[in-house]
Amino acid sequence: MNISASAAGPDQTPAFTDAAGCREWLAKTPRSDAIQFHAMLLRQANLLNGLALPGSERLDILEALRDTVHAAQEDIARRFTGKPLPLAAAEKVAFDSCRTLWQAFAGGYMRCVEACLANEAGMKPKAPLIVQRAMAALVAEQFEAHRAGQTVRPDHWRVLHQLYAAGEQLDAIQQEVADNARLGKTPGNALSAYIEALLLQAASLHEHSQRHVVWIARWARRWAPKVRLLAAPPTLSTRAIPLCVDLASDQPAGNKPLAGDGARWLETAELMRSLKKRLILLEQGEAPAKLHLGEDCTQPACEAVLKNVYQRWCKGGAIRGYERRPASGSCKFIGGTEAIHYYLSGSKPFKQPGAKDSDVMRREREEIATFGRVSSHRDENFSEQQGYAVESWEVLENWHMVDTSTTGMRLAHPTKQPGGRVGHGLLVAACPADAQDYLLGSVRWALLVGDDTVQAGVHFFPGKPAPVAVRALDPGAGSEKFRPGFLLPEIAALKSAASVVLPVGSFKLQRIVEIFADGQSRKLRLTRLLERGADFERAAYEPA
Repeated sequence: MNISASAAGPDQTPAFTDAAGCREWLAKTPRSDAIQFHAMLLRQANLLNGLALPGSERLDILEALRDTVHAAQEDIARRFTGKPLPLAAAEKVAFDSCRTLWQAFAGGYMRCVEACLANEAGMKPKAPLIVQRAMAALVAEQFEAHRAGQTVRPDHWRVLHQLYAAGEQLDAIQQEVADNARLGKTPGNALSAYIEALLLQAASLHEHSQRHVVWIARWARRWAPKVRLLAAPPTLSTRAIPLCVDLASDQPAGNKPLAGDGARWLETAELMRSLKKRLILLEQGEAPAKLHLGEDCTQPACEAVLKNVYQRWCKGGAIRGYERRPASGSCKFIGGTEAIHYYLSGSKPFKQPGAKDSDVMRREREEIATFGRVSSHRDENFSEQQGYAVESWEVLENWHMVDTSTTGMRLAHPTKQPGGRVGHGLLVAACPADAQDYLLGSVRWALLVGDDTVQAGVHFFPGKPAPVAVRALDPGAGSEKFRPGFLLPEIAALKSAASVVLPVGSFKLQRIVEIFADGQSRKLRLTRLLERGADFERAAYEPA
């Protein structure tokens, strides 16, 4: 059982070698520079892991550090959480540092597990606490990977399974211990932390917004005790479909049945009953907070997210409206509202309707004087100056959402090739090689696979998008400036209403907006919000 840790050299010793010295070091070490303090914690953790210490002393030091490590990690995580992919250089450094500290911290507790297995004096009674702490650190590392849009590596699962197996050997899996840093006043155990890690992965967190990731992580932690881990397949008298995991593998739990001595089954019948009861009450109008889902949970998003995890945790995985079909080839890809508007408008920069700057007016006067007319112009350098680009992505396979009225695809882009960044909820336009027109849609998930490829699941809006200028017309308010937007037609066959894509924050029920396109203006009344992304809102409308 091994986890990443840097061994100390012969002339390198930690700043402290006992709990009292650790507390003294923490008290006098400045924390005004969060990055520097984080680096100091990481260095001390690695030096301690390379130092021979009695197991009980090592455990006391780790416990003295624990609250500080949790706080420092949360501080550094703000620098990469929810950022578009691939991460910028500074964001990647922050993520790598955060992950490495969790690994080093878990490595310290795993040194204590080894002391328990070696029958070191006084250590076995502490095994339930030690295994739970090591498991909790690994779960924290996994959560940060989810928040950063990174793939959880096979080594993580190998170490997690080995730790669980060691806990079984020590009979230290189910005994409850206090864990104020993660659970408050509620006690926890190593089994629940292990199940929490498996539930997090099964929830496909990369398909959710960061706000919803926080909800799901809280639910996985709270409801993990409702799941039983069995060494034999459970009876299927209930309609709960178990997840299955192999302790001898480097893979997470899945819906495929496994065999062998390392096979374990997650029996989710009690969890299914709990989730189903909450879903019924949410449909009846009960507030999420009253169902202990969280004060920050709001409807209808809470119900939709809960249905999603219910399906993945208890019912055998997500339901999709269409089968996935193999596909390949290239795909032209544009990210961001302004860039999409630019290219769909024929490579014309967005300008306020009716407004012309002095340079344009001067140039047009000169052209009329010289040629008797205004020539058609394109600013060939504009897209480069603005950072706009039509990128080439690879189509991996068609990708379909649960909603049967919409389709999508899964795309991949090597990080070594030039290109923009993508993140959950970004407005995008894509045109497969065998198509003529761009489709408008949004990124439903983005994930860094390995270290060199960004993959994205794109959900398309029905209909051919038309670029327009749009602004709100609120009574009593001054005239807003026009901003880029798009109109999408009604598609009767898909029961898809005509819609308008607006800047984020624009939607208000019954709000009147003005649309300008092709030299004409018209007014629309917003009737229903269809979806909201990171940089857009799509709403149904009627003529005003």
